This record gives sequence, C-alpha cells and structure tokens, in this order.
Amino acid sequence: MIGIICTFAFMIRYILSISVILSLFVMVSCHGKQDEIKKKQLTVSIIPQKFLAEFIAGDKFDVQAMLPTGSNHETYEPAPRDMEKISASDLYLALGALDFELTWLDRFKSSNPKMQVINTSQGIVMLSGHSHGDEDKTEHKSHGTDPHTWLSPSCMKIQAANICTALSASDTANSSFYFQNLQRFNALADSADRIIRQKLAGVQGKSFLIFHPALAYFARDYNLNQISIEQEGKEPSPAYLAELVKTAREKGIKTILISKEFDTRNAEAIAREINGKVVVFDPMALNWAENIIKLADLIALNP
Repeated sequence: MIGIICTFAFMIRYILSISVILSLFVMVSCHGKQDEIKKKQLTVSIIPQKFLAEFIAGDKFDVQAMLPTGSNHETYEPAPRDMEKISASDLYLALGALDFELTWLDRFKSSNPKMQVINTSQGIVMLSGHSHGDEDKTEHKSHGTDPHTWLSPSCMKIQAANICTALSASDTANSSFYFQNLQRFNALADSADRIIRQKLAGVQGKSFLIFHPALAYFARDYNLNQISIEQEGKEPSPAYLAELVKTAREKGIKTILISKEFDTRNAEAIAREINGKVVVFDPMALNWAENIIKLADLIALNP
C-alpha cells in the first residue's frame, strides 16, 4: 500500500513539473510574440534601400520594400497586398524622385495618416532628367529628375545620414545605436568607393552605352560618359539608332549595358550592328556594395 502511495505521489510531482515547464514555455512564447508585435515597422521603396535601412536600423525595426524583386520602378503600381505593408508602417523612407513615388506617396499617406514620410535624398545634388550622352548629336533634351541616386556611394552616404536622423527621431532611446551603424555603413561605402576608383583608374573619361540611363550619378562620380539608347524614357527612333551605331563605332564601344527588368531586343539589334554584345546588370540587387563594384568591373573590363 505504501508503495502504491509513493508511486502515485511521484506521478503527481511529475505531472506538476511538466505543467510548470509548459507554462513557462507558453509565457516565453507569448512574450516573444508581444515583442515582435511591438517592433516598429519601416517601409522603403526599393530593394537597395532595404539593404541600407536594415544596415542602419539593425534589429530595432522590421524593414520591408514596396517593389517586389524584379519590378520596374517606372511602371510599378501597388497591388492590394502591397498596400497592406503601409497600414502598419511607422515610417516610409522614400527616394523622392521615383515615378511611382510621385504618383502614390500621397495615397500612401492618406491610407495611414500616422505614417511619417521621409525624403532620404534631401541634401543630394540631383541630376535634372536622364543623361543622354556627351555633348554631341547623341545628346537629347532631359526631363524630370533622375532618381537613380542609390547607385552612387556618395549619394548613399547622404541617404544613410538621413535615415539615421529619421530613426533617431522616431526611437530616441536607440539613437547612439543608429549612429554607430551609420559609421559602419560610411566605412563600407568608402571602401567600395576606393575599390571602384582603383578599377576605373585607367578608363577615366570612358564612354559607355546603356539602354536605360540608370548610371548617371555613378558616371558623374567616376568621370565616365553615359550614352543612353532610350530617348527621354521612350524607345529610340530609327534615326537615333543609326546615330548611336555611328557613335559607338567612332568611340570603339562594343558593349551595351541593360538593366535586367528591360526588354533586350533594341540593345541586341545595336549590338549586332557594332559587332558587340549585351551585358545585363541588376540595379536593384540587395547586396549594394558588391553590386556597384561589379558595375565598375563591367565598365572597366568591357570595351
């Protein structure tokens, strides 16, 4: 009888122990979920901004990008699932000149009046319109403001400082954390800049042919000349294509760069005329530093 009682008591203690462990597990899990819910939400426009925002914000914000991978920022229109990203966002970090931003930012703000919109390009000397070649007959009238600031290390450092200021204002308790991350990013950008300058040291002043003029800020920083196939955002006319072929032959250009989101047919047609090749690059790659160094290689190593 005593043995039965002891066995029963042991079972009770065992069950109670399991109950305590399960209760602790539930409490920890619930606490973790509460922390996730309380974490502030941050939305950016494009993937390279996500890289930058996450670099500065660390684990203090959840960062999401509006444009899905592979989207064209000039033609993108938010789907209902994309608009859901806005509903819980505390901050929206805009580039300030993307076509879809000019159309949608006011609507984003209306859908979430509490969300603060920050123009991270404030302080950048913006280029007016798209660069369309050197000062000869391949140059055409510009339009709008060129938004491709993220492909320039110097511009990205300004954007990083603006992001740091915005995050510090939103979360003052962690301002020193954001400033430390800003210093880390500046070191990364300076390192990428030095590598790019080394790679392009022998080709300063070089002209390169590109379908969509996404590298105007990059070209400005590194003394290069971007010649665009597109004319003011439109496909080239037959007459302009003939001019481009002549210019490419005169300058010895054998490579045409094109962003991965664009149709390559016109670029391939010109490449055949100059006995050259088309090289596809991704201006929206997540690993920003690696990507701009790769761009320098494409320009330096391809005629």
